[in-house]
Amino acid sequence: DGSGTLEVSERFDRAWRRVGLALDRVGFTVEDRDRSKGLYFVRYVDPEADNKKEDKGWMAKLSFWKSDDKSAVNKAQYRIYVQDSGAASTVQVLSAEGGVDKSDTARKILGLLYEQLK
Repeated sequence: DGSGTLEVSERFDRAWRRVGLALDRVGFTVEDRDRSKGLYFVRYVDPEADNKKEDKGWMAKLSFWKSDDKSAVNKAQYRIYVQDSGAASTVQVLSAEGGVDKSDTARKILGLLYEQLK
């Protein structure tokens, strides 16, 4: 269905700790965590979105009163969900609202976590 998951072949306690360390190594900002629910609340800044420069026309440059703050767009909040599955654990990326995130960014986040967890 397009939602990606990672399977960590360790019990929840160890998987929770490893995912937390992986998030730190990759550079995510962990804003909060709820171990009882298996959730990390993180902010992710997409480096590709930061590098995109848009060519503004001279009229756009004159509208100095408009906000040029892209940080709200580029610093999206996600939930990293670590679920106990017996002898193994699964990791999923959820949106800020708690639904399964099927975006390219969510797949990128799982890819970064996979590189740190393997």
